Amino acid sequence: MSLPRLLFAHANGFTGASYKSFLAPLDSRFDLHPLDRLGHDPAHPVSDNWPALRDELVAHLRSFDTPVIGVGHSMGGVLMLMAAEIVPESLRCVVMLDSPLMVGLDALALRTAKRLKIVDRVTPAGRSKGRRQAWPNRDAMGHYLRQRGLFKPFTEAALQDYIEGGTRFRDDGSVELLFDPAVEVEIFRSLPDRLHGIARRIETPLALIAGDRSDLLTPARRRRLMRHGIHVVTTPGSHMFPMEHPDEARTTLLITIDSLLEKHRS
Repeated sequence: MSLPRLLFAHANGFTGASYKSFLAPLDSRFDLHPLDRLGHDPAHPVSDNWPALRDELVAHLRSFDTPVIGVGHSMGGVLMLMAAEIVPESLRCVVMLDSPLMVGLDALALRTAKRLKIVDRVTPAGRSKGRRQAWPNRDAMGHYLRQRGLFKPFTEAALQDYIEGGTRFRDDGSVELLFDPAVEVEIFRSLPDRLHGIARRIETPLALIAGDRSDLLTPARRRRLMRHGIHVVTTPGSHMFPMEHPDEARTTLLITIDSLLEKHRS
C-alpha cells in the first residue's frame, strides 16, 4: 500500500531542503515532496498579493495524480491556503505553520502601509534589505548565523540543514544563498492583504499551528483567526518552531493531520 503524499511549501527566504531535520522522520508515514524555491521561476514573478506564487504552487499540485496533504510554513502555508481555493480537488487537507494570515484590522493596516509606501516598516522586508548572502565557507556562515537573533534558537542540526540546503558553492569555494535576497524582499513587500473570508469559502479541512512564543501570531491574532473560522493550535517555540523544536512540532503536525483527515473521510 502506497504512503499518503505530503507536499511541503517552505517559508520566505528558505528552501525545502532547509527543513530536513523536521521533515525526514516523517518519511515513515508519508511520501514527502518538499518544494525547492518558490518565487524564483521567471514564469511566476512576485507581485502584490502573490497570485503568481499561488499559481506556481497550483502547478505543483496539479502535477500529482491524486490529492495530497498540503503543509506550509509561513509563506508556504498562506500559499497552500490560497491554492486550496483554486484546486480543492488536489488537497486532502491543509496545515499552515505560523503563517501570516492578514485579516480584519491587520489586512487594513497592511493595505494602508502599501499605499503609503511604508510597507518595509511593518513587514520583515526592511530587515531583509541588504541581507548578507555570501561567506568564505560554510563554517564561517555557521559562526555568523549563530550570532543572529533568528538563528540562535535553531538546533545544531537545523542550522546545518539551512547552511547545506540553502547555499551553493561558487567557483572560488565560497558559498552563497540559493534564495535570492532581492526576491525575499519583494515577497515580504507584497504580503497578501485580500484573504478576508477565504477560510469560510474553502471546503478543504484546514488548521493552523502557531508557535506559543510567536511574535507574528500573537494571542490576539490567534483569537482573530479563530473568529474567522480557522482552527488554531499551538506548539512550543517562536515563528521558526520547526527549526527550534522539531520533535514537538512534528508530533503536533501529525496529530493535526490525523484529525483533519478524519474530517475529510467523514
